[in-house]
Amino acid sequence: MSIDRLCLMPRALVAVAVASLAAAGAAHATENSQVRALLGAPSYEISTPQFPGLYAQFWYQHYEADKLRDADGKTPTQALTIPGVGTLPLTVNGSIKADVFVPRLTWVTEKIVMDGRLGFSAAFPLVRQTNDFTLTTVLPAGVPANVAAAVNQQLAAAGGALSGKRSGMADPELAAYLDWQQDESRVALGIAFNPPMGSYDADRPVNPGAGKYWTFKPLLVASRVWENGFAVGLRATYSFNTRNDDTGVRSGQYLHADWSGTYQLNDQWKFGVQGYVLKQFTADRGGDAGANKVQALSAGPLIAYLAESGDWGVDFKVMKEFSVRNRPEGTVTWLRLNYRLN
Repeated sequence: MSIDRLCLMPRALVAVAVASLAAAGAAHATENSQVRALLGAPSYEISTPQFPGLYAQFWYQHYEADKLRDADGKTPTQALTIPGVGTLPLTVNGSIKADVFVPRLTWVTEKIVMDGRLGFSAAFPLVRQTNDFTLTTVLPAGVPANVAAAVNQQLAAAGGALSGKRSGMADPELAAYLDWQQDESRVALGIAFNPPMGSYDADRPVNPGAGKYWTFKPLLVASRVWENGFAVGLRATYSFNTRNDDTGVRSGQYLHADWSGTYQLNDQWKFGVQGYVLKQFTADRGGDAGANKVQALSAGPLIAYLAESGDWGVDFKVMKEFSVRNRPEGTVTWLRLNYRLN
């Protein structure tokens, strides 16, 4: 194979890389596994009474993943055909780091509708994300050194084209709900949606925003508290997406459920475990959508402190992901401050 023919390969290699990363769930658009969800964000407030008032919340999340997973939960590998050399396995590796700061406002009103208290919330995530991908293959013995060097150079260029760093606002989440609270239980039902207000460009390898489309999701919060100090809680949404105007892809429907189990040691301290479930049920459609469906489970410890006044609380938690499909696999860390303004 001549160097001239190799010079024609970068576009093909980049195309294969994009397809591989899409299968791994590591590319930049939501249809390629970047979901609109603050995974692991809710905590002790799920099972804590929400009295009327205005609440300010300041959350910091650090996400770090150094593994990519395909539909079988393995490192993604695709077949790469090089004229004159043959068909070789192309392995996709990479890492993703993201720091997310989330200012959030919650307004619990005095209004009672169907015996439930009306409430509203708005979250505006600010993201700094770094993607670093590499593409590697094993060339057969006997391949000339100059050919091997050209292939490896172009694989490096293809990985570099999919890597990058970007900071900006992600798509906000706005929600309205009705909250039914009793002494030992809580149920809230509502609707949340994500407008396409985040920083997004379909030609960029990294985007804080998910894309030029809307997400609508029914919302459920449920909890149970016992006199012995144990409590369990759940916050779940099911996402429906419109078509991305820039890519022609309509992302599939997915469930995002945060769960927690806590024990109240005294009036101030709680500890327990928390995690989340992310499960896509319908495939993406249109454009260059693949058959990928994302999945991720997580669990880890949490500790929370509530002030004696009840006006503020802080919690810290770390959740490790497992059983991941078509997404990066990593660890999520949250530090959160909740404060009642009035």
